[in-house]
Amino acid sequence: MDSNLSEYNNYFGVRHFKVHVTKEKIKPLKFITSVISYALFIWLLLVGLTLLVYLADIKIRAYKGDNSPPAYNAYVVLTGSMVPEIMPKDIVITKKRDAKDLEVGDIITFLSSDARISNIIVTHRIKAKYYDSTTGKYTFQTQGDANNTPDFTLAEDTNIIGEVIFKVPKLGYIQSLLATKGGLIIVVLIPCLAVLSYDIVKLGKNVKKKVSKKKSDVVVVRRWYYE
Repeated sequence: MDSNLSEYNNYFGVRHFKVHVTKEKIKPLKFITSVISYALFIWLLLVGLTLLVYLADIKIRAYKGDNSPPAYNAYVVLTGSMVPEIMPKDIVITKKRDAKDLEVGDIITFLSSDARISNIIVTHRIKAKYYDSTTGKYTFQTQGDANNTPDFTLAEDTNIIGEVIFKVPKLGYIQSLLATKGGLIIVVLIPCLAVLSYDIVKLGKNVKKKVSKKKSDVVVVRRWYYE
């Protein structure tokens, strides 16, 4: 191969030309900032859409005179009765289901009929299911995974809000902040301003780069041609 190449050199000239290759290094801080900014934007968008759909559903149902619970609900877990399956400050998403379709082992959210905690919403696991053929009603024995004994009273089918279909870990802390004016500013306005400020700075840098000359590496490429 080398001998042929030297022979070709007798008949072919060698032309050199420059190819400018711009190398742009990815700065760790810039990369991290970009990831955080876009993550905040996506998170705020999802939260906003979820709240919009939820509020719209409530308004539509109220307009139609339907006061029953919506098909989907979200609740913040306040206690550790379901640890480790569900931790305090986790948000559980429930889906409305018929009592006959619920089975032992399902986790449900219901309005407790226990006089000691009357009108308190509870999220526990079904340990037993009973059916009264006379009334056609279902009742459920429930218990928290971290509790040593079952709940004091049975959960009636009319008090069941829905089955837990998934959870969002620790999002309850955000919900608690959103309940206050200061928290609303911290969670919503400040991240939005941070993302906006970052985009403005990034836009300014891009404009500056286009105006100024970039330093680049020079790569020499040989091209064979016939003379």
